[in-house]
Amino acid sequence: MTGDGRAIPGEIFDAVDALACGIDIVPPAASQRALVCRTALDTHEPLASDAASRLVRRRGGRVALYTGFVTPDRYPAGENDGPLGAAALARALVRAGVGATIYTDPEVAETTRWLVAELGEDIPVASLADDPQIPSTGVDAAIAIEKPGANPVGVMHTADGRRIDGGSKPIDRLFAAFDRAGILTIGIGDRGNEVGFGRIRERLIDLDPTLGVCACGCGGGLVAATATDILIPAAVSNWGAYALAAALALLTGRSACALEPEEERRMLNVAAVRGCRDGIRCRGAFGIDGLDGEVSVRVVAALRKLVRQTLAY
Repeated sequence: MTGDGRAIPGEIFDAVDALACGIDIVPPAASQRALVCRTALDTHEPLASDAASRLVRRRGGRVALYTGFVTPDRYPAGENDGPLGAAALARALVRAGVGATIYTDPEVAETTRWLVAELGEDIPVASLADDPQIPSTGVDAAIAIEKPGANPVGVMHTADGRRIDGGSKPIDRLFAAFDRAGILTIGIGDRGNEVGFGRIRERLIDLDPTLGVCACGCGGGLVAATATDILIPAAVSNWGAYALAAALALLTGRSACALEPEEERRMLNVAAVRGCRDGIRCRGAFGIDGLDGEVSVRVVAALRKLVRQTLAY
């Protein structure tokens, strides 16, 4: 239901979820992992609308967003999947009437500030400590976007199963603390090695046994063990965040919550110039997870068009 009380058909939110998976935009192989993850969730409820509706109920409160995927060798200044999504989603939350703070690895903090500035908002960006705690200012929900999570033996991995030593600050204990405190948690990821996928860990490995094996020999596999209340699997984690921003726009009737295609172009360029790397190419590029940047722009454009057409109806 929109901010003016109009009901939105469920198929609109199904379309939002489909765009997060890149369906009809990227080749089927690029959407496959996200679709397998959604199969593992075993739910027919649109994921972005479920998350957005719970966040809207927290108007006047504050949401903490966590992002940053850093490894000393491949991504010394971070990966560009995650920070862009966090910046766009934080802005959407603020425009929906919910306060937001972004917490990220120190190596990515300044780039994230540039991204937030590029979107024209003044949103706090803080560097994660070695053992992050629940913010003293209080928080009503916590969202992890492309943040590596530890497997059951406490090891974080890259998507191809390499052990992460140094770089990204672990937030698994923090999200366990959120859970104990009854604080809503949301995970957004694309490969299964991110915080949130503990929700479907066993089912996901059953569907894809290769995820139960890693390259470092720790024996715990690469799927994260930390679960979240809501998990939004996407073809690219940023797209999951953009889909959630679009769902916020639809539920509040505020189209300005959704990202604009030109804003995505600018953010991709800012990230590349700042040394934030494409996760597949392992270098600064106008692209995301091995895809050309214009593919991501097309996803944003499709979400924006859907929001505008629905709210204009």
